[in-house]
Amino acid sequence: MPPTSTTLPILIRPGNLQTSSAIEAWVHRKLAGAFRRYGSNMTAVEVHFEDVNGPKHGAADARCVMEARVNGRSPIAVQARADDLYGAIDAASRKLDAAIARVVERADTRARRRFRHEREVIGNVSQIGGSGTSGAAAIAPRHVERAEPGSAQRRGVIIAGFGPVGRALADELTRHGVPITVVDTNAETIRRQDGLGIPVLCGDITDPAVLRRAGIETAAALAVTIPDGAEAVRACAAARALSPDVHISARTTFLSQGLEAMRAGANSITVEEIATASALARVVTQQLTGKLHRSDSEALMTPQGANE
Repeated sequence: MPPTSTTLPILIRPGNLQTSSAIEAWVHRKLAGAFRRYGSNMTAVEVHFEDVNGPKHGAADARCVMEARVNGRSPIAVQARADDLYGAIDAASRKLDAAIARVVERADTRARRRFRHEREVIGNVSQIGGSGTSGAAAIAPRHVERAEPGSAQRRGVIIAGFGPVGRALADELTRHGVPITVVDTNAETIRRQDGLGIPVLCGDITDPAVLRRAGIETAAALAVTIPDGAEAVRACAAARALSPDVHISARTTFLSQGLEAMRAGANSITVEEIATASALARVVTQQLTGKLHRSDSEALMTPQGANE
């Protein structure tokens, strides 16, 4: 469930107006709806107050400016004026809600368009933890940087989660000589890997301090293989905030989570429900097609009148 207004920082800048606990409570109340709908995309809101006419007073002399930060983009700013601060806050909160809705809707539309495009143009995409899965299961990277030998470009891959999917990816990358660093929250998993010569950190991949220790600021890619889709979304947002250039590939259970991950900063996603559907459809189709072909062949090879 998206965070509520009590989980996101609201920074109130009273300016030249006197604020109060009642005013602050009104701000939280008015922003609660936006946080319920879009809180997973937001990091902070700043609220500024101003008495436009100063001691002269006048109509609509209370101004409220609200700035919301959504998915690390430039702040979304709106403002409204009213005869009193309560009215200005009410009007500004409605404008902010509408502005965030437009931004999130555009991001959803772009992500869905990219997803449909990749389904059309990609044949077979190698997925994390397996091969031969239909391209409908993933959005492939839009751009892959190739580092020249001896260059100072980013290198190495951070693997978040060392379950079956993470281990399969680690094996594949190791075979290709790609340096890897593993991050996992399970201390027992970390202990079992001590003798493998792979750098393994015990920690939460959504924690910026853990990401820095893993080398997110110089890594070429981050592969989020943890099974918790909501946590994967948070990991994408945390990593993108620390490293604008790292390629982030995320595993999610549902398409809705995959779209959230892309809004949060992922470059590519692997969606389990679509991969499963594609695999089942392929297996069942092949099985039925094979049976039909065998039936036709048997009919041709059966002598006429043999069953009469």
